[in-house]
Amino acid sequence: MAIWSELGAVAMCLPAWFLAGRLAQQVKLPLITGYLIAGALSGPSLLQLFRSNGLASLGFVDHACLSVIALAAGAELRVSELKKTKRQVICITLGISLLSWLFVFVAMMMLMPFIPFTQHRTHQQQQAVASLAGTLAIARSPASAIAVLRETDARGPFCSTVMAVVVVKDVLLFVCLAMNLEFANMAMVAAPQGFNVSHMLQPALSVMVSIGLGALGGTALGMLLNAKPTAMPRTVAALIRVLPQAVIASWKPAAVLLAASTIFFTVVSFTAEPLLACVVAGLMTTNRKSVKNAHEQLTGCLSQLMPFVYVAFFGLAGASLKLGSFVGSLWVAVILCLVRLAGIWGGCWLGCWLGATPVDHRKHMWYGMITQAGVAMGLAKTVAVRFPEWGPEFATLMTCAITMNMMAGPPLFKRAIVQTGEARAMLHPALSQELEEAIDKSDKQEDKQRQLLRTISDSPSRPLPPIRRNEEAHLPVSSGPLEAAGAGMV
Repeated sequence: MAIWSELGAVAMCLPAWFLAGRLAQQVKLPLITGYLIAGALSGPSLLQLFRSNGLASLGFVDHACLSVIALAAGAELRVSELKKTKRQVICITLGISLLSWLFVFVAMMMLMPFIPFTQHRTHQQQQAVASLAGTLAIARSPASAIAVLRETDARGPFCSTVMAVVVVKDVLLFVCLAMNLEFANMAMVAAPQGFNVSHMLQPALSVMVSIGLGALGGTALGMLLNAKPTAMPRTVAALIRVLPQAVIASWKPAAVLLAASTIFFTVVSFTAEPLLACVVAGLMTTNRKSVKNAHEQLTGCLSQLMPFVYVAFFGLAGASLKLGSFVGSLWVAVILCLVRLAGIWGGCWLGCWLGATPVDHRKHMWYGMITQAGVAMGLAKTVAVRFPEWGPEFATLMTCAITMNMMAGPPLFKRAIVQTGEARAMLHPALSQELEEAIDKSDKQEDKQRQLLRTISDSPSRPLPPIRRNEEAHLPVSSGPLEAAGAGMV
């Protein structure tokens, strides 16, 4: 019965969290900032509308929301657009990931004597903890990025590059975290029995299983979106005819929610990475050429789901914050947050320079890489469960730093979108339509140029015809008027 009381509390708080998001918009803050603040106010630390153990029983709600968010992140990654900026995406992803991990790793190693749960660890164990902290610094919340993009109705090369980097970086994050967990487990064993190849193969196997199940789920979801009432069994088609129009219009969003949740919990049962599987499922669905308007259908369903998902997910994320436990870890978390920002700035600068990113995007790219939220918190909780001896204290420290990034990131990302001129929701409708037409025209011109270059490169080489040189152009100009006129025309 406890779970039903917690669900009732969520139902009561949802309208208040929604209004808090609208109030945040009035003061020029993103919606999710209002959801987080309202959730923190209603949590066990303040108004106590939820109990700590009751929030733990609502984990399935968090997982269902995360599955939809990861699916939406994969759906934002168009392969055709990624090919246009693959050099930029790869360079920025590697730059941010490398410097973020390195800066936080070095900072954690320097702070080890002042962190209670690492003071008495061996040097190898301290390195494992610092490496886990650096790996979590790579995380960037796709949920908050998508929320800000949808709120500002942003579209353009800057936003496309940011989303591509976020999704690719999260895929890299899951792989790195799986490997770091195995390395940390080897370092924490009191009497290690030597190197075991299975320890190296397990992370790789987990990633491959996640990708495979995500691809299968994306294929099934594409078939579901492409289904028509005429192709369904007679009993189902007859039922659809008698249902109200509102119910018929909402069956596909409900099916997307059910499919995403099924993929998530199925992958969990295989002890693989469920978020990676959902990202792959969204990527597969939105890029399937066999499904007519697959991207439009999926994004249309997600646009109906996401407002409810954001309110529930970020409201519960705020309610789960243990504000009292932040006091002891606050100064360490502040240092880690600032060091991570320095790593992101340096990584963005390096990646943009190597990737030949436009100059106006280089100034604002790092604003879009700050926010952390549910993915990072979920991974911190994974560490707490995996290492119960010191994991909970590690998760508290990381959650404190993640909360700072979660509060500071969305306003900065929104500011970057506005300054790059891609926030269509803040433009006059006529200007917004003109901008959209200009972007479409530019994309079509780029596609035509690539097709022309591909045709030229694929065609068999032929010798060019000799250039006929007019010999008269090299003759000295005579004194006669006709000869002078002819030479001048040449």
